[in-house]
Amino acid sequence: MDVNNQHLKTLLERTDTAFRELLKEPDSYDLNIAYEKAKEELDSYIVSLRQTLAQRALQR
Repeated sequence: MDVNNQHLKTLLERTDTAFRELLKEPDSYDLNIAYEKAKEELDSYIVSLRQTLAQRALQR
């Protein structure tokens, strides 16, 4: 995937890394928390991007 937004790229990498670590130790509480936090940060950022794009579309 071509990612131009550096913050989005960072969040995607963090989520991917947390997921790969969780796959190694699926019963780890700390890795589950880390993955959930990474997903929440990514989801929150995507919601923010969508809102920004929707506002821009309305302004045109």
